[in-house]
Amino acid sequence: MNTLAPRATAAPAARTPDGKSAAARPEKERRDPRRRVLEAAIACFGRSGFHGTSMQQICAEAGMSPGALYRYFPSKESIIVAIVDEERALRMSCVDMLETAPSFVEGLARMGAALFSGETRMVSLELGPEIYAEAARNAALKPTFDAAEDEMNAAIRACFVAAQARGEIDPALDPDLAMVMINAIGDGLVLRHGFEPTLPLDKMMPALSGLVARMLAPAPAPILSPDRTS
Repeated sequence: MNTLAPRATAAPAARTPDGKSAAARPEKERRDPRRRVLEAAIACFGRSGFHGTSMQQICAEAGMSPGALYRYFPSKESIIVAIVDEERALRMSCVDMLETAPSFVEGLARMGAALFSGETRMVSLELGPEIYAEAARNAALKPTFDAAEDEMNAAIRACFVAAQARGEIDPALDPDLAMVMINAIGDGLVLRHGFEPTLPLDKMMPALSGLVARMLAPAPAPILSPDRTS
C-alpha cells in the first residue's frame, strides 16, 4: 500500500445562493421546484381565494424568488391550468373505481368515500368553488377546465349506459339528463364539504348512494290482474 499517495478528500458540500448547504435545506425547499410552486399556490388559494392571492404571496409560501417562480409559471392562471391538468389522471383513476364496482351506484359511493375521506386527494375538492367560479369567467382557464370535465363526464356516462344495459338503471332515463343530476349532486357535496368540513360525508356515502339508487332504479313492472270470466 503506498502511504505516500495523496488522500482523497470529500468534495465540498454544494451551497445554495443563501450560503446553506443543499443537504441542510428543508425538504420543502429541496423537492421539485415546480411542485413547490403548485403546493404553495394551493395553500394560498385555500386561505385567501384566487383573487385574494398575489404571486408575491405564492413566492413567499414556496420560499422562492419571483424570478425563479416566473420561470415555471408566468401567471396565476397558468398555475390553475397546471393544477387542473395534473388532476386529469387522478380523475380517471376514480373512474376505475366506477368501472370495477359491482354496480354503478356502488361505484359512485366508492368514489365519494375515497374523495371525502382524503384517501384520494383532489385539489378540486379543496378549491372546487374557486376553480369553478374562475373558469366560468376567465377565458384563459375555461378550455382546460372544460376539457377535463368533458373527459370525466364521458367516462361516467359510458358507465351509466352500460349499467342501463345490465338492467341496473331505468332504460327510459336520458343519460345526458341523468349526468346533469349526478354532477349537480357531486358539486353540491363538494360545496357542503367546504361549508362543513367536519361533516363525515365519507361515512354517509352508503345512505346517500341508496337515495341515488332509488332515483335511478328501473320502474317496477305493472301488476296485471288475472282475467276474470263471468
